[in-house]
Amino acid sequence: MHIHGFVEYTWQDDILCLNVSGPFNMKGVTEAFEQLKTTVNSAQHEQWYRIEELDPETLGCLEVMKVIRDSYLWSLEHGCLFIAVVCSHSVQMNLLESFIERTNLPIKGFFCAKAARLAIEALRNKP
Repeated sequence: MHIHGFVEYTWQDDILCLNVSGPFNMKGVTEAFEQLKTTVNSAQHEQWYRIEELDPETLGCLEVMKVIRDSYLWSLEHGCLFIAVVCSHSVQMNLLESFIERTNLPIKGFFCAKAARLAIEALRNKP
């Protein structure tokens, strides 16, 4: 089975930026999750933020969505204070909002990357 889906990881201070591309299969999402763990563990931030920007093709089957959920939970258990997800369309946003409603985790969806970054900046600047 070939890998479908790709994530590019970059740090900007204490913000982990994920540029997410393409539809994902299980092999692709599992590889992305392992890469996330390696990226976070090597940075050694005690507290950090996560922002991910989804391209219009970023979706996956139910099993893929469960791994994405697990990546959110893992992040929050390993020092992440807030996850901002920049969606490309309403299908992505609806799936995300449904997840947020069920879990009440510190995750928020946006359609604008600038708004997502401003939300993180506001949290970073709270006393």
